[in-house]
Amino acid sequence: MSEPLDLLSHFPPVADQDWEKLIPENLDWYPIEGLTVRPYYRRGKHTPKHIFSHREWLIRADVEMKDAVHAQLAGAEALGFNLSEQKVKLPEDLPIGTIPLFFRGRGATPKLLETLRMRAASKGYAPEELRGAVDISSEYPVCQALDMAKGTRLWTLCISLEPWHEQGATHVQELACALAQLSDLLAEAGSSFATEHLYFTVPIGERYLMDIARLRALRVGAAAVLDAYNVRSQKVNIVGVPSRRHESALDPETHLIRQSLQCVAAILGGCDVIVAPDADLGLQMQQLMRYEGRLGVAADAAAGAWIIEHLTDALGAASWQLFQQIEQTGGLDQSWHWIEEQIQQKRNQRNAAVHSGADVVVGVNTYLAPEMPEAAPDPHSRAAGWY
Repeated sequence: MSEPLDLLSHFPPVADQDWEKLIPENLDWYPIEGLTVRPYYRRGKHTPKHIFSHREWLIRADVEMKDAVHAQLAGAEALGFNLSEQKVKLPEDLPIGTIPLFFRGRGATPKLLETLRMRAASKGYAPEELRGAVDISSEYPVCQALDMAKGTRLWTLCISLEPWHEQGATHVQELACALAQLSDLLAEAGSSFATEHLYFTVPIGERYLMDIARLRALRVGAAAVLDAYNVRSQKVNIVGVPSRRHESALDPETHLIRQSLQCVAAILGGCDVIVAPDADLGLQMQQLMRYEGRLGVAADAAAGAWIIEHLTDALGAASWQLFQQIEQTGGLDQSWHWIEEQIQQKRNQRNAAVHSGADVVVGVNTYLAPEMPEAAPDPHSRAAGWY
């Protein structure tokens, strides 16, 4: 029997400076957050950190109530509804108590929550079988929102990164504002705070590696804030939604392809729930990733990828520093005008990069569909407006 080959003796360790001598030019990446991303990473002093332990995620379809049954039959594991009117009539066939239901908008009120309780009881479901969310946090005090959710598994407090994202905020600014809002909620709620009724809504964009790292950094930062307030349970619930900032009005088919990348980033980043953009192709996209792509088999599969570890640490450190500045100036409300100015500066910087072609956005400023003009979109168009 032949001796095993000792590869390590034939390939001695190579120092970083030896690798860098082989790089003919500066390949560093400088994202808009102000970070420096090197062309390669090695383990160095890093130790892989498993930031979350769950593997599965819920596939959620946002639909009209009349389409709820169709979406469930198509494979939706959770349903989302945007209620534009305060008075809401729930259909009899709405699957209350069987799958998580997410309600937002003007109709997401304490009255709706009580209606859900009564409807579930009439069908023989216990309160703790109510899952999903009734986002009433924007209209009611924190303690009241928490009290109304007691006995259920409903989330009633939402910290959404979408408003800052759609204004043009960077990942660092989004994370810092989210942590500042969490700190404000904790200060208001005091010892009655319960993380099981809190969730974050995070828009997932086109920057694959950065989006994975941002989701991981959010969990680390939120846990640190909760720990500072002596909150025992530090479970962080995250709903991932496709970013509207990167929709292309000029070439919607390209955006459908882009959404597949967003979904993978949301899965690897550890979202608990991922919203499908529609009840057909969007659901099938996630189903393919789960059952054929085998995503969701390993918990925190990105842990140990050194670029992801570095970006997680870098985004976490930069956002924590900005969060501390916000706290020192009196919290989110007191700092809002200053933060808004910073976000506007980054939005202008991003707009200029897209319109000049320095940042490539497929289907918007390059590789347009054949029938589309080969020029950057008009500054007043919807496609340009998100940058």
